[in-house]
Amino acid sequence: MGMAASQARLLSITARLSNNEMEQQSLAYSKQRLSDNSEQINDAYLDALNKTKYQILTGYNNTEACYADLTYNQLTGCGSVASGKQYLVKDKNGKVLVPSNVAKAFDDNNGDFNRFLRDLGYTQSDINVKNRVESEDAIHDAWDRYLSSVGKSIDNLNDGQHILGFDYASFSSDSYDGYVTYNTAYAADNNGKQTNLYRDSNGYYKERYTLEARRVVNEKSGELETRVGYQTKDQEGTNIWQELENVQYNTETKKFIYTNLEGEEVQADALYADPDEDLISEDFRNYLEYNGGDSYVSEGGVSYTIYKQSQALNFEGTTTAQRELFDYATALTEAYYNNPISNTSENLKYDKEMVNYYKNIFNEMRTKGHTTIQNETNFKDADWFVKRLKAGDLTLSYFSIADKSFIGTTLDNDESITEKEDTSAMAIAEQVYQNRMDKIQSQDKQIDLQLNKLESEHNALSTEYDSVKKIISQNVEKSFNVFNA
Repeated sequence: MGMAASQARLLSITARLSNNEMEQQSLAYSKQRLSDNSEQINDAYLDALNKTKYQILTGYNNTEACYADLTYNQLTGCGSVASGKQYLVKDKNGKVLVPSNVAKAFDDNNGDFNRFLRDLGYTQSDINVKNRVESEDAIHDAWDRYLSSVGKSIDNLNDGQHILGFDYASFSSDSYDGYVTYNTAYAADNNGKQTNLYRDSNGYYKERYTLEARRVVNEKSGELETRVGYQTKDQEGTNIWQELENVQYNTETKKFIYTNLEGEEVQADALYADPDEDLISEDFRNYLEYNGGDSYVSEGGVSYTIYKQSQALNFEGTTTAQRELFDYATALTEAYYNNPISNTSENLKYDKEMVNYYKNIFNEMRTKGHTTIQNETNFKDADWFVKRLKAGDLTLSYFSIADKSFIGTTLDNDESITEKEDTSAMAIAEQVYQNRMDKIQSQDKQIDLQLNKLESEHNALSTEYDSVKKIISQNVEKSFNVFNA
């Protein structure tokens, strides 16, 4: 081999050795990076194995408890929690967080609960409007409970006028554009003297009292006798009573015949008594006979003229309980007299559980205010909900039946909420870990093969390098020998 050729060959081998070593170093760095990546993947996998999530108890499958991820919708839904508690979410300012449709129903109806329910598809009227008698009884009972709560009653005089019945007036096309009214009246006899009147499903009547059959001792004979009388409203609870005259008792029919206040003989068909009993009582009502127009006649032949007028019945209470009684009575009256279910295209439903559910939310919105969010998909996102709770942006409370109010609670202290292993996240993490580790191991094997190949090439080049270098050295030595000779 010539000197020049050997030198060129040596330079080529040197370059290839340098390139070989650089490739080996690069592969070594890649192998180190794979090792670092595998450690990171392993750490992430271990973190996932320790990951937990908050869940809510939703019920039982036989004896097995069933849980669902803790989202806003799952926690606050009606009947969605196994404990039966109703939960509420508020922002850090204490305002109730509600979906946009609930917020709109509240805002559009100026705090009117019946209209609020209507916009959500419900009504709190639980009467069968086709049954007139039952409906009217329910309406009167509902109004009586409200009036009693504000110190009034259907059966009490109000500014000299007596409440006789209810009606519903002043409606437009909107089923709720009107007001509840009550009919007031007084009666005057032929001389113009006013007297109290009452009314029930049988008509007008005067002087309502309770007949009593009493066993008393005759002061002269000392023997027990059965006598009949009554007590006025003012005499109730005392021993004072008005004894009726000429009382006769039929032992077969167990009925009394007596002379009434107007001197007429009356058989007390409604009064059943046993002479061996000390006291048996029954309501007695002296009904008036209709005489045409506004005129009525009593059993004694006294004529009475009825003077009536309708007045609006407005809310006069101050408490939430009084407002609820008023709203309920209004709902019944609306359903019966205006029947919004049949007169509109709305399909309103009565559902006691849903009505109470929305009532609790409505009352809290009315007193605390409300808010909503723009992206309502977050109401289904457990991660978003839990993060907001932990950050203090949202707070939890549940309705206490005993306290009739919402009581604060927390993620970690509520009996219905639990922190459990996130098995789904663990399964995903395990799959990701396995896939990544398989990929790293495959890459590591490829690098090892390349390193082995480079190492073999490096050994071959080193051997050739030494051989060429030796030839060059021998050529140089021969050249010096020739020139020295």
